[in-house]
Amino acid sequence: MDDMYDIETLAEEIKVTERKLSDLRQEYRERKTAGLRAAIEARNEADKLIREEMKSLGYQSPFISWRNVGSLA
Repeated sequence: MDDMYDIETLAEEIKVTERKLSDLRQEYRERKTAGLRAAIEARNEADKLIREEMKSLGYQSPFISWRNVGSLA
């Protein structure tokens, strides 16, 4: 009976440890990519502001990007 309890206890400890490891891996990935995600979000916000400014300047085509406006001149 003690052997079975020990095996069940070990199995439960393994499950708990695996969950903790999974949580730690997820936190590591999130921290590792936090800077990249922030940069992408900032770029998207800047792109939005630039599109609004271009619209106010009269650029109406959705195919004209602020990145290729210089080639239109």
